[in-house]
Amino acid sequence: MIQQMKHHKVGIGVILTAVHFSAMAQAGELAPRVALSGETECLIRLEPTLHARLAHGNTSLPADEVAFGGHDPSEDNFNFQGFELGTNIHLGESLKGFATVNIFKRDGEAFESEFEEGFLKLINLPGNFEMRGGRMLARFGDQNARHLHAWDFADASMTNVRFLGEDGFALDGGEITWLVPTPFADALSIGFGSAVAHTHEEEEAHAGGGGGHDHGEEAEMARPEKNIIVVRYQTQFGPNDFHRFQAGGSYLEGDNGFDMTTQIYGADFTYTWRQHGLEPGGKQFRWRTEWLMRDVENDEGGFDDSGFNSALLWEFIENWEAGLRYGYVEGVADPELAERHRTSLSLARKIDLGNDITGLVRLQYNHDDIRGHGGEDSIWLQFGFDWGPGEVR
Repeated sequence: MIQQMKHHKVGIGVILTAVHFSAMAQAGELAPRVALSGETECLIRLEPTLHARLAHGNTSLPADEVAFGGHDPSEDNFNFQGFELGTNIHLGESLKGFATVNIFKRDGEAFESEFEEGFLKLINLPGNFEMRGGRMLARFGDQNARHLHAWDFADASMTNVRFLGEDGFALDGGEITWLVPTPFADALSIGFGSAVAHTHEEEEAHAGGGGGHDHGEEAEMARPEKNIIVVRYQTQFGPNDFHRFQAGGSYLEGDNGFDMTTQIYGADFTYTWRQHGLEPGGKQFRWRTEWLMRDVENDEGGFDDSGFNSALLWEFIENWEAGLRYGYVEGVADPELAERHRTSLSLARKIDLGNDITGLVRLQYNHDDIRGHGGEDSIWLQFGFDWGPGEVR
Protein backbone atom coordinates (compact mmCIF):
# COMPACT_ATOMS: atom_id res chain seq x y z
CA MET A 1 0.00 0.00 0.00
CA ILE A 2 2.82 2.42 0.90
CA GLN A 3 4.60 1.57 -2.33
CA GLN A 4 1.40 2.15 -4.31
CA MET A 5 0.88 5.56 -2.68
CA LYS A 6 4.44 6.48 -3.66
CA HIS A 7 3.70 5.53 -7.28
CA HIS A 8 0.54 7.69 -7.23
CA LYS A 9 2.44 10.66 -5.81
CA VAL A 10 5.28 10.25 -8.32
CA GLY A 11 2.79 10.04 -11.19
CA ILE A 12 0.85 13.10 -10.09
CA GLY A 13 4.15 14.90 -9.56
CA VAL A 14 5.25 14.14 -13.13
CA ILE A 15 2.01 15.54 -14.54
CA LEU A 16 1.97 18.61 -12.30
CA THR A 17 5.59 19.34 -13.19
CA ALA A 18 4.71 19.14 -16.88
CA VAL A 19 1.71 21.42 -16.39
CA HIS A 20 3.91 23.83 -14.41
CA PHE A 21 6.41 23.95 -17.26
CA SER A 22 3.54 24.48 -19.70
CA ALA A 23 2.24 27.43 -17.71
CA MET A 24 5.71 28.96 -17.47
CA ALA A 25 6.25 28.48 -21.19
CA GLN A 26 2.92 30.11 -21.96
CA ALA A 27 3.93 33.03 -19.76
CA GLY A 28 7.22 33.32 -21.61
CA GLU A 29 9.39 32.55 -18.58
CA LEU A 30 11.11 29.54 -20.16
CA ALA A 31 10.87 30.28 -23.86
CA PRO A 32 12.47 29.12 -26.02
CA ARG A 33 13.60 26.18 -23.82
CA VAL A 34 10.07 24.90 -23.05
CA ALA A 35 7.12 25.30 -25.40
CA LEU A 36 3.56 24.11 -25.72
CA SER A 37 2.17 22.05 -28.59
CA GLY A 38 2.52 23.72 -31.97
CA GLU A 39 5.52 25.87 -31.04
CA THR A 40 9.00 25.11 -32.38
CA GLU A 41 12.65 25.92 -31.69
CA CYS A 42 12.63 24.67 -28.12
CA LEU A 43 14.53 22.25 -25.94
CA ILE A 44 11.37 20.69 -24.49
CA ARG A 45 7.97 20.63 -26.18
CA LEU A 46 4.90 19.56 -24.20
CA GLU A 47 1.56 18.42 -25.59
CA PRO A 48 -0.98 18.20 -22.74
CA THR A 49 -3.94 15.83 -23.01
CA LEU A 50 -7.22 15.61 -21.07
CA HIS A 51 -9.79 12.83 -21.29
CA ALA A 52 -12.85 12.00 -19.18
CA ARG A 53 -15.34 9.14 -19.16
CA LEU A 54 -18.42 8.72 -16.97
CA ALA A 55 -21.49 6.52 -17.30
CA HIS A 56 -24.98 6.33 -15.85
CA GLY A 57 -27.16 3.25 -15.99
CA ASN A 58 -28.32 0.03 -14.40
CA THR A 59 -27.04 -3.54 -14.18
CA SER A 60 -28.28 -6.81 -12.74
CA LEU A 61 -24.73 -8.20 -12.52
CA PRO A 62 -23.71 -9.05 -8.91
CA ALA A 63 -20.65 -6.83 -8.39
CA ASP A 64 -19.35 -8.97 -5.52
CA GLU A 65 -19.40 -12.18 -7.56
CA VAL A 66 -18.49 -11.19 -11.13
CA ALA A 67 -15.19 -9.83 -12.44
CA PHE A 68 -15.26 -6.28 -13.82
CA GLY A 69 -12.56 -4.18 -15.41
CA GLY A 70 -11.09 -1.57 -13.08
CA HIS A 71 -12.73 1.27 -15.04
CA ASP A 72 -15.86 -0.52 -16.21
CA PRO A 73 -19.23 0.89 -15.14
CA SER A 74 -20.36 -1.65 -12.54
CA GLU A 75 -22.83 0.10 -10.21
CA ASP A 76 -26.38 1.31 -10.71
CA ASN A 77 -26.68 5.05 -11.39
CA PHE A 78 -23.50 7.15 -11.67
CA ASN A 79 -20.03 5.74 -12.46
CA PHE A 80 -17.02 8.10 -12.62
CA GLN A 81 -14.87 5.87 -14.84
CA GLY A 82 -11.85 8.10 -15.17
CA PHE A 83 -10.31 11.52 -15.69
CA GLU A 84 -7.00 11.14 -17.54
CA LEU A 85 -4.49 13.96 -17.20
CA GLY A 86 -1.39 13.50 -19.33
CA THR A 87 1.20 15.02 -21.60
CA ASN A 88 3.44 14.07 -24.49
CA ILE A 89 7.04 15.16 -24.01
CA HIS A 90 9.40 15.93 -26.91
CA LEU A 91 13.09 16.52 -26.22
CA GLY A 92 14.90 17.17 -29.47
CA GLU A 93 14.61 14.91 -32.50
CA SER A 94 15.35 11.53 -30.93
CA LEU A 95 13.82 11.53 -27.45
CA LYS A 96 10.14 11.69 -26.59
CA GLY A 97 7.89 10.45 -23.82
CA PHE A 98 4.45 10.27 -22.30
CA ALA A 99 3.01 10.41 -18.77
CA THR A 100 -0.56 10.10 -17.53
CA VAL A 101 -2.53 9.82 -14.30
CA ASN A 102 -6.08 8.47 -14.12
CA ILE A 103 -8.38 9.78 -11.37
CA PHE A 104 -11.54 7.73 -10.79
CA LYS A 105 -14.20 6.89 -8.23
CA ARG A 106 -16.08 3.74 -7.34
CA ASP A 107 -19.54 3.81 -5.79
CA GLY A 108 -19.46 4.76 -2.11
CA GLU A 109 -15.69 5.22 -2.06
CA ALA A 110 -13.29 8.14 -2.13
CA PHE A 111 -11.58 9.29 -5.31
CA GLU A 112 -8.52 7.24 -6.22
CA SER A 113 -5.68 7.84 -8.65
CA GLU A 114 -3.35 5.64 -10.67
CA PHE A 115 -0.06 6.55 -12.29
CA GLU A 116 -0.81 4.59 -15.45
CA GLU A 117 2.17 5.43 -17.64
CA GLY A 118 5.36 7.44 -17.54
CA PHE A 119 8.14 6.59 -19.98
CA LEU A 120 10.80 8.02 -22.27
CA LYS A 121 11.38 6.69 -25.77
CA LEU A 122 14.49 6.83 -27.96
CA ILE A 123 13.76 6.83 -31.70
CA ASN A 124 15.81 6.99 -34.92
CA LEU A 125 18.39 4.56 -33.53
CA PRO A 126 20.74 2.71 -35.91
CA GLY A 127 19.28 -0.45 -37.42
CA ASN A 128 15.65 0.79 -37.21
CA PHE A 129 15.49 0.31 -33.45
CA GLU A 130 13.50 2.16 -30.77
CA MET A 131 13.75 1.87 -26.98
CA ARG A 132 11.35 2.72 -24.15
CA GLY A 133 11.96 2.82 -20.42
CA GLY A 134 9.76 3.55 -17.42
CA ARG A 135 6.17 2.54 -16.72
CA MET A 136 4.24 1.49 -19.81
CA LEU A 137 1.23 -0.51 -20.89
CA ALA A 138 2.59 -3.74 -22.34
CA ARG A 139 2.34 -4.18 -26.09
CA PHE A 140 0.15 -7.27 -25.88
CA GLY A 141 -2.88 -7.97 -28.01
CA ASP A 142 -5.43 -5.54 -29.38
CA GLN A 143 -6.73 -3.57 -26.37
CA ASN A 144 -4.11 -3.66 -23.62
CA ALA A 145 -1.95 -0.78 -24.90
CA ARG A 146 -4.99 1.53 -25.27
CA HIS A 147 -6.19 3.76 -22.43
CA LEU A 148 -9.82 4.07 -21.33
CA HIS A 149 -10.62 6.93 -23.72
CA ALA A 150 -9.51 4.86 -26.74
CA TRP A 151 -11.83 1.91 -26.07
CA ASP A 152 -14.47 1.07 -28.68
CA PHE A 153 -17.04 0.22 -25.99
CA ALA A 154 -17.89 1.56 -22.53
CA ASP A 155 -16.16 -1.38 -20.82
CA ALA A 156 -13.09 -3.56 -21.27
CA SER A 157 -13.22 -6.86 -23.14
CA MET A 158 -13.71 -9.88 -20.86
CA THR A 159 -10.56 -11.57 -22.17
CA ASN A 160 -8.42 -8.61 -21.11
CA VAL A 161 -9.94 -8.58 -17.62
CA ARG A 162 -9.56 -12.36 -17.14
CA PHE A 163 -6.04 -12.83 -18.49
CA LEU A 164 -4.28 -9.47 -18.12
CA GLY A 165 -5.97 -8.05 -15.02
CA GLU A 166 -8.80 -5.65 -14.26
CA ASP A 167 -6.60 -2.63 -15.04
CA GLY A 168 -4.77 -4.22 -17.95
CA PHE A 169 -1.11 -5.18 -17.85
CA ALA A 170 1.52 -2.49 -17.25
CA LEU A 171 5.27 -2.88 -16.72
CA ASP A 172 7.93 -1.06 -14.79
CA GLY A 173 10.88 -1.85 -17.02
CA GLY A 174 12.22 -1.48 -20.53
CA GLU A 175 11.35 -2.35 -24.09
CA ILE A 176 13.16 -2.55 -27.41
CA THR A 177 11.34 -2.42 -30.75
CA TRP A 178 12.74 -3.34 -34.14
CA LEU A 179 10.97 -1.76 -37.12
CA VAL A 180 11.44 -4.74 -39.41
CA PRO A 181 12.51 -3.77 -42.96
CA THR A 182 9.71 -5.45 -44.94
CA PRO A 183 7.34 -4.12 -47.63
CA PHE A 184 4.76 -3.76 -44.85
CA ALA A 185 4.72 -1.83 -41.55
CA ASP A 186 6.13 -4.59 -39.32
CA ALA A 187 7.45 -4.27 -35.77
CA LEU A 188 8.90 -6.71 -33.24
CA SER A 189 8.79 -5.55 -29.59
CA ILE A 190 10.36 -7.24 -26.56
CA GLY A 191 9.64 -5.87 -23.09
CA PHE A 192 10.91 -6.90 -19.67
CA GLY A 193 10.45 -5.85 -16.05
CA SER A 194 7.96 -6.23 -13.20
CA ALA A 195 4.18 -6.00 -13.37
CA VAL A 196 2.51 -2.93 -11.88
CA ALA A 197 0.31 -3.98 -8.95
CA HIS A 198 -3.11 -2.35 -8.66
CA THR A 199 -4.79 -2.35 -5.25
CA HIS A 200 -8.15 -0.62 -4.89
CA GLU A 201 -9.85 0.31 -1.64
CA GLU A 202 -12.28 -2.61 -1.60
CA GLU A 203 -9.36 -5.01 -2.09
CA GLU A 204 -7.43 -3.43 0.78
CA ALA A 205 -10.45 -3.89 3.04
CA HIS A 206 -10.26 -7.64 2.46
CA ALA A 207 -6.47 -7.87 2.63
CA GLY A 208 -4.78 -9.67 5.49
CA GLY A 209 -6.47 -12.49 7.36
CA GLY A 210 -5.57 -16.10 7.88
CA GLY A 211 -3.51 -18.54 5.88
CA GLY A 212 -4.47 -20.31 2.68
CA HIS A 213 -6.10 -18.85 -0.40
CA ASP A 214 -9.72 -18.66 -1.44
CA HIS A 215 -10.66 -19.10 -5.09
CA GLY A 216 -10.69 -15.35 -5.76
CA GLU A 217 -7.16 -15.01 -4.38
CA GLU A 218 -5.99 -17.99 -6.43
CA ALA A 219 -7.35 -16.41 -9.60
CA GLU A 220 -5.54 -13.14 -8.80
CA MET A 221 -2.31 -14.97 -7.91
CA ALA A 222 -2.31 -16.56 -11.37
CA ARG A 223 -1.33 -13.17 -12.83
CA PRO A 224 2.38 -12.77 -13.70
CA GLU A 225 4.09 -10.43 -11.22
CA LYS A 226 7.86 -10.37 -11.78
CA ASN A 227 10.59 -11.43 -14.19
CA ILE A 228 8.20 -10.48 -16.97
CA ILE A 229 9.02 -10.99 -20.64
CA VAL A 230 6.48 -9.80 -23.21
CA VAL A 231 6.93 -10.23 -26.96
CA ARG A 232 4.76 -8.91 -29.79
CA TYR A 233 5.07 -9.06 -33.56
CA GLN A 234 2.69 -6.84 -35.50
CA THR A 235 2.23 -6.27 -39.22
CA GLN A 236 0.09 -3.73 -41.08
CA PHE A 237 -0.64 -4.07 -44.78
CA GLY A 238 -3.28 -3.62 -47.46
CA PRO A 239 -3.82 -3.46 -51.22
CA ASN A 240 -4.61 0.28 -51.04
CA ASP A 241 -5.50 3.12 -48.67
CA PHE A 242 -9.15 2.04 -48.48
CA HIS A 243 -8.63 -1.53 -47.22
CA ARG A 244 -6.13 -2.06 -44.41
CA PHE A 245 -5.25 -5.12 -42.34
CA GLN A 246 -3.42 -5.51 -39.04
CA ALA A 247 -2.36 -8.84 -37.55
CA GLY A 248 -0.43 -9.51 -34.38
CA GLY A 249 0.89 -12.30 -32.22
CA SER A 250 1.76 -11.82 -28.52
CA TYR A 251 3.45 -13.82 -25.77
CA LEU A 252 3.83 -12.97 -22.08
CA GLU A 253 5.62 -14.96 -19.39
CA GLY A 254 6.45 -14.28 -15.75
CA ASP A 255 6.58 -15.53 -12.19
CA ASN A 256 3.11 -15.57 -10.65
CA GLY A 257 1.92 -15.24 -7.05
CA PHE A 258 2.67 -18.93 -6.44
CA ASP A 259 6.35 -18.33 -7.37
CA MET A 260 5.75 -20.46 -10.43
CA THR A 261 5.21 -19.57 -14.09
CA THR A 262 2.26 -18.16 -16.00
CA GLN A 263 2.34 -18.02 -19.79
CA ILE A 264 -0.18 -16.06 -21.88
CA TYR A 265 -0.53 -16.34 -25.66
CA GLY A 266 -2.50 -14.04 -27.94
CA ALA A 267 -3.41 -13.51 -31.58
CA ASP A 268 -5.39 -10.58 -32.99
CA PHE A 269 -6.63 -9.35 -36.35
CA THR A 270 -8.18 -6.05 -37.47
CA TYR A 271 -9.67 -5.16 -40.84
CA THR A 272 -10.50 -1.51 -41.63
CA TRP A 273 -12.33 -0.05 -44.60
CA ARG A 274 -12.48 3.73 -45.00
CA GLN A 275 -14.61 5.45 -47.61
CA HIS A 276 -12.01 8.18 -48.20
CA GLY A 277 -8.92 6.12 -47.53
CA LEU A 278 -6.35 8.05 -45.51
CA GLU A 279 -8.28 11.30 -45.94
CA PRO A 280 -10.49 12.38 -42.99
CA GLY A 281 -14.26 11.98 -42.96
CA GLY A 282 -16.59 9.54 -44.65
CA LYS A 283 -17.93 6.16 -43.63
CA GLN A 284 -15.79 3.54 -41.92
CA PHE A 285 -16.05 -0.15 -41.05
CA ARG A 286 -13.81 -2.10 -38.64
CA TRP A 287 -13.69 -5.73 -37.59
CA ARG A 288 -11.54 -6.55 -34.55
CA THR A 289 -10.97 -10.11 -33.30
CA GLU A 290 -8.69 -11.32 -30.52
CA TRP A 291 -7.97 -14.75 -28.98
CA LEU A 292 -6.06 -15.33 -25.71
CA MET A 293 -4.91 -18.48 -23.93
CA ARG A 294 -3.25 -18.87 -20.52
CA ASP A 295 -1.23 -21.69 -18.92
CA VAL A 296 -0.82 -21.31 -15.14
CA GLU A 297 1.39 -23.31 -12.80
CA ASN A 298 0.38 -23.35 -9.12
CA ASP A 299 0.93 -25.41 -5.97
CA GLU A 300 -1.90 -27.77 -6.96
CA GLY A 301 -0.54 -28.51 -10.42
CA GLY A 302 -2.02 -25.70 -12.48
CA PHE A 303 -4.74 -24.97 -15.01
CA ASP A 304 -5.24 -23.47 -18.44
CA ASP A 305 -8.05 -21.43 -19.97
CA SER A 306 -8.80 -19.42 -23.07
CA GLY A 307 -11.20 -16.87 -24.50
CA PHE A 308 -11.88 -14.59 -27.43
CA ASN A 309 -13.80 -11.50 -28.42
CA SER A 310 -14.88 -10.11 -31.77
CA ALA A 311 -16.35 -6.69 -32.58
CA LEU A 312 -17.92 -5.05 -35.63
CA LEU A 313 -17.88 -1.23 -35.74
CA TRP A 314 -19.76 0.64 -38.48
CA GLU A 315 -19.52 4.41 -38.84
CA PHE A 316 -22.62 4.65 -41.03
CA ILE A 317 -22.73 8.45 -40.94
CA GLU A 318 -19.71 10.60 -40.15
CA ASN A 319 -19.28 10.69 -36.33
CA TRP A 320 -22.11 8.14 -35.79
CA GLU A 321 -20.89 4.61 -35.01
CA ALA A 322 -22.83 1.40 -34.28
CA GLY A 323 -21.04 -1.47 -32.55
CA LEU A 324 -21.68 -5.18 -32.02
CA ARG A 325 -19.37 -7.25 -29.79
CA TYR A 326 -19.32 -10.86 -28.64
CA GLY A 327 -16.97 -12.19 -25.97
CA TYR A 328 -16.36 -15.58 -24.38
CA VAL A 329 -14.12 -16.85 -21.58
CA GLU A 330 -13.75 -20.50 -20.65
CA GLY A 331 -14.80 -21.86 -17.27
CA VAL A 332 -12.28 -23.33 -14.82
CA ALA A 333 -13.27 -25.61 -11.92
CA ASP A 334 -10.35 -24.69 -9.63
CA PRO A 335 -10.05 -21.77 -9.13
CA GLU A 336 -13.75 -21.16 -9.62
CA LEU A 337 -13.82 -19.11 -12.82
CA ALA A 338 -17.23 -19.23 -14.48
CA GLU A 339 -17.77 -19.76 -18.18
CA ARG A 340 -19.10 -16.47 -19.48
CA HIS A 341 -20.61 -15.12 -22.70
CA ARG A 342 -21.30 -11.45 -23.40
CA THR A 343 -23.08 -9.74 -26.27
CA SER A 344 -22.88 -5.94 -26.49
CA LEU A 345 -24.72 -3.44 -28.68
CA SER A 346 -23.67 0.21 -28.81
CA LEU A 347 -24.47 3.45 -30.59
CA ALA A 348 -21.95 6.28 -30.27
CA ARG A 349 -21.99 9.91 -31.37
CA LYS A 350 -18.84 12.04 -31.49
CA ILE A 351 -19.29 15.81 -31.32
CA ASP A 352 -16.69 18.30 -32.57
CA LEU A 353 -16.67 21.13 -30.02
CA GLY A 354 -13.84 23.10 -31.66
CA ASN A 355 -10.35 23.95 -30.39
CA ASP A 356 -9.31 20.26 -30.61
CA ILE A 357 -12.09 19.30 -28.16
CA THR A 358 -14.33 16.32 -28.88
CA GLY A 359 -17.39 15.16 -26.98
CA LEU A 360 -18.76 11.62 -26.92
CA VAL A 361 -22.17 10.14 -26.10
CA ARG A 362 -22.52 6.34 -26.18
CA LEU A 363 -25.55 4.17 -25.42
CA GLN A 364 -24.62 0.54 -24.72
CA TYR A 365 -26.52 -2.62 -23.81
CA ASN A 366 -24.81 -5.79 -22.49
CA HIS A 367 -26.31 -9.25 -22.08
CA ASP A 368 -24.18 -11.64 -20.01
CA ASP A 369 -24.78 -15.37 -19.83
CA ILE A 370 -22.78 -16.69 -16.86
CA ARG A 371 -22.77 -20.32 -15.85
CA GLY A 372 -24.24 -20.49 -12.36
CA HIS A 373 -25.94 -17.08 -12.66
CA GLY A 374 -27.98 -17.29 -15.83
CA GLY A 375 -28.73 -14.21 -17.90
CA GLU A 376 -27.83 -10.72 -16.65
CA ASP A 377 -28.45 -7.38 -18.35
CA SER A 378 -26.82 -3.95 -18.20
CA ILE A 379 -27.51 -0.65 -19.94
CA TRP A 380 -25.22 2.39 -19.86
CA LEU A 381 -25.28 5.93 -21.16
CA GLN A 382 -21.65 7.03 -21.35
CA PHE A 383 -20.36 10.58 -21.72
CA GLY A 384 -16.85 11.52 -22.80
CA PHE A 385 -14.58 14.53 -23.24
CA ASP A 386 -11.28 14.51 -25.19
CA TRP A 387 -8.72 17.24 -25.72
CA GLY A 388 -5.21 17.03 -27.09
CA PRO A 389 -3.19 15.17 -29.73
CA GLY A 390 -2.57 11.45 -30.05
CA GLU A 391 -0.31 9.92 -27.43
CA VAL A 392 3.31 8.91 -27.86
CA ARG A 393 3.33 5.13 -28.01
